This record gives sequence, C-alpha cells and structure tokens, in this order.
Amino acid sequence: MQLINLRQRPADIKLIAPWHFAEWGALFPERTLADFAAELALCLTEDTVPQSWLLLDEAGEVVGTGSLLVHDMATNHELSPWLANIYLRPEVRGQGLGTWLVQQLMQQAALLHINTLYLFTEDQQAFYQRLGWQLHHTEWYEGHWVTVMQCQLAVRE
Repeated sequence: MQLINLRQRPADIKLIAPWHFAEWGALFPERTLADFAAELALCLTEDTVPQSWLLLDEAGEVVGTGSLLVHDMATNHELSPWLANIYLRPEVRGQGLGTWLVQQLMQQAALLHINTLYLFTEDQQAFYQRLGWQLHHTEWYEGHWVTVMQCQLAVRE
C-alpha cells in the first residue's frame, strides 16, 4: 500500500467524489456531488490545509482516501483543523488499513505543525479511541447523533 497526495493524481477526484457523496451525503443534505468534488479540488492548491490523500494498492488502484480540512461541519467553526474523508472501499475493509491510514494522516498533520486535530463520526468512536482520540462532545447534527473527537499530536520540529 502507498499513500500519495491527491495533487499527484487530480483526475481521481472523479473517482472518489462519488464515494464520499454516497458515504456522507446524508450528513450534508444541502451539498451535491459537484460540491463534494469542488471541496476535493480545493486540496490541489494548498501546501497546508486542506489536503487530501489517496491510498493505493499494489496495482496503483485507489482503495481509500483521507483528508485534513479547515472545517468539516456547519457547526463547531471554533475547532480546526479536521481529519475527514477516511474512506476505504468495502472490499479492503477489515485488514488494518483504516488504522494505518489514520495514523499516516495524523503524522502528516504533525509535520504541518498541527497540535490538535478534530473529527466527527456517527459510529466509529471506539476505533478512534484505540488510536488515541478523545471525546470532545456529542451533538445532534443534520438528523444524526455524532461524536466530535479530538487528538493531541506529537508535533515534530
């Protein structure tokens, strides 16, 4: 497996935007598939945040994604930046790739001198807690209970 920045393969936005829209569109009912693609396109121009990465298998096929975003919710604008878009294609789930992917993005954030990172999840709290994330709060968001979590990163000088 290999992790590359989306800037290396921008054409893959057409592949991954529909994945993200199908997975999280219900949490962003005002946003269209084109909006999801546009958000990913913002990651092509920044050296800091936002950034997105692609997880490639041995054949170079995209099997997962992850992002660091300035904001990931319509609420909680005082919290930033966010770990987001952690996605694995169904056929590669359950192999430890999610753990590896999250850890890689946490390292990328630390390299960007990010001290605290946030995320929100509907149902993966235990997964993130195993990786050192802590509960920040829960809230009713777009018709769903979600958990907002935070992680203190070991920033490298």
